[in-house]
Amino acid sequence: MAPGLVNDNSLVKGLGDALDKGVVCSNYTDPNHTWEVIKNFKGGTALFTQPATPIKCGGAPQKIMYLAESYFRKSGVRDKTNVIFATPGTIIFGVKEIAETLMKVVDRKDINLRFHHKLVSIDAEKQIAWYELNKEISEGGCIIMTKPEDKNLLDKDFQYNYKDVKVSVKGNLYGIHYDMIHTAPPQTAPKFIQESPLVNDSKWLDVDIHTLQHKKHPNIFGLGDVAALPTAKTGAAIRKQVPIVVDNIALLISHHQMGTKSYNGYSSCPLVTDYGKMVLAEFDYKNNFTPDPKLKSMLIKDSSKEHWRLWMLKKYGLPYLYWNKMLKGKDV
Repeated sequence: MAPGLVNDNSLVKGLGDALDKGVVCSNYTDPNHTWEVIKNFKGGTALFTQPATPIKCGGAPQKIMYLAESYFRKSGVRDKTNVIFATPGTIIFGVKEIAETLMKVVDRKDINLRFHHKLVSIDAEKQIAWYELNKEISEGGCIIMTKPEDKNLLDKDFQYNYKDVKVSVKGNLYGIHYDMIHTAPPQTAPKFIQESPLVNDSKWLDVDIHTLQHKKHPNIFGLGDVAALPTAKTGAAIRKQVPIVVDNIALLISHHQMGTKSYNGYSSCPLVTDYGKMVLAEFDYKNNFTPDPKLKSMLIKDSSKEHWRLWMLKKYGLPYLYWNKMLKGKDV
């Protein structure tokens, strides 16, 4: 089973009506509209955010932000723009080596990071993104009230590189006013999977994380975005999962036994950080940085650092790999 996942706008109130209209955009649904929003942006608060659910290519909401910031500089509006990344996560990236590089990118681009921010609704008319702050803030409140003039300053554990943008507070919700917003829709397993007896408590296909065989039904295997695997949902992950499933199914048919191959959680996020620059995050279940040794043939010594050769890999090499190798079932 490999049906992928689906967008579920109902998990963020107002998102379905707002998405791909006006200044609300998403590369996941209409990248052409995203480009129009970025080109027409005249300054103010450029808000980039992502949902609390797993999503395809977890780094994508950051990639468009880095590229948009570069375009704002080219178009002459960067000096009157605050770029904000609001995420339900606690760090910029789960792999230490990659996080260190991305924090340098954040510093260079002067981006405000806001952590523990779970997007719950969008008010498109008033241009406010409403968040639940999913961690208790010190002093027992939602806002640190140290000085009257600092009433909107969040606890330091909640953000990095503070920017004074317009916010509102409504009950336990924290609203960021935006002049443009890019988001990724919440994503779930397809309905027919969720309503089947094949899922775990989180409603993802319940398979063994190493063999990809279903935990209760040995004649069922699952791979790709629908599988309940504690790793990123990427094409790179599927590239390593397919040979495991093929080996197991072939041996079960011919010899009634499982193969010996084991999936270690490998996934990869190609993170474009600027025009002509990229970082390649390759990692396993334990978030160990596991760069492909073949990268050295491209004269890339450290793929955790920004490099134009990595950008060339994404622009030319990965599409070739996808269309000519992966889709033909070749073990790459």
